[in-house]
Amino acid sequence: MFQNHIMISALVAFAVITDSVTSQNRIEAAESELVAAKQGYLDAIKNKSDLEAAAFKYAEVVMTSPVLAPMEKYPLALALYRQTLAINPDHKQAKDQSQLIIDIYAGLGKEPTDFDLSKIK
Repeated sequence: MFQNHIMISALVAFAVITDSVTSQNRIEAAESELVAAKQGYLDAIKNKSDLEAAAFKYAEVVMTSPVLAPMEKYPLALALYRQTLAINPDHKQAKDQSQLIIDIYAGLGKEPTDFDLSKIK
């Protein structure tokens, strides 16, 4: 009887220890997931900011390029300004430049030509 009691106590202790280890592993795994998700979030913010800056810079280079004709530069630049605004709707320069291009088209009595940015590799 005493041996049964010891055996039961040992099994209970083992179960408690095993459950504690499992719980600790789950905590550590969840913490690792949180750390990875947080880093992914921070990387995404940085990448988004980098994309915004690159799109705007490319648009500015296109707009000021003396080698591109207006019918080449305006559609591409407008698409890039719109991409910038999709990332950051408050980007004042992109808003202003986008509106300038739209006004140029309106002055010509035309609708802005679309440019497919997926063509850029």
